[in-house]
Amino acid sequence: MGLFDNLVGAFLKLTDPTPHYDGNRCLVEKYAVGGCDLCQQACPHEAVDLSHFRVEIDDTRCSGCGLCVQVCPGLALEYALGPVQESLTKGGGQLKCSRAPGGGQEVFCLGRLTPGLLAEAGSRLGKLTLARGDCANCKIGGPTVPERLENTIAEARRYYPELEVAVVQEALPGPKVGRRELFAALLEGTKRVAAEVVPDPPPELGLAEERDLPAELRLRKMAAARSQREVRWPAVAVSDACTLCPVCTNVCPTGAIRREREGEEYVLELEVSACTGCNACVASCPPQALEAVELGRAEALATEPLELLRGEPEWS
Repeated sequence: MGLFDNLVGAFLKLTDPTPHYDGNRCLVEKYAVGGCDLCQQACPHEAVDLSHFRVEIDDTRCSGCGLCVQVCPGLALEYALGPVQESLTKGGGQLKCSRAPGGGQEVFCLGRLTPGLLAEAGSRLGKLTLARGDCANCKIGGPTVPERLENTIAEARRYYPELEVAVVQEALPGPKVGRRELFAALLEGTKRVAAEVVPDPPPELGLAEERDLPAELRLRKMAAARSQREVRWPAVAVSDACTLCPVCTNVCPTGAIRREREGEEYVLELEVSACTGCNACVASCPPQALEAVELGRAEALATEPLELLRGEPEWS
């Protein structure tokens, strides 16, 4: 496939109102105990269907608000994050929704902002200012956007506690963006999607390449690396009741929990930076041996997985 085809495909992906769906990260498809219907609950237009044990989005109903992406615990739903990251950078930390007054850098709906985007941008740019329109009467995201945005900001502070965000309902300073500038920004975003969703972490952070992590987790990890305060990364702890069965590894949407065999023993490991805090493993563990905890910056940035338990199972 040539460069032109790549750019066309990326343009279509960038302008498609429906988010990309990865069934391997969906708790419904993973058959996690309790399942998950957060995306369906969050959708203001009843565009999400879970009746076939997977997420199906009706593109005739979907407005592209991104609220389903914000709440997905397994990161099974996602938009390209690179263009929004660029907009935050160009705006110097100022961003508005497409229905907010005035000019400046914009995102279609503030529902598309994720904890990783906010945490990483705040770690580089300082205080962020987000301008919203009249959400109560908006047909894109609707009246729940402000509350859900506050929840996203709170989640972002787990990874970058220093984060400061002001949500305003007024015009941002700066000139209006004309058609030429909008097209140039869209083309630049398309190039980014065609090449890479999120850039590699800067060398000064001392992080290895994170290509195996979802883009959202890479952004969270970048932010945590810059934090000088107590990071609260979601994780799990294991008690002696664990039988070393494979259930937790089977339901984990990001492969954060791994179970390896070493001789007659099995080792349960956790890649902390890959944990989203979905708690599917906690809910699904047959002997209820897992507990949700929080770990700090050192564990999140560790180059080696954290050993949770080692032993020879009774059933082996």
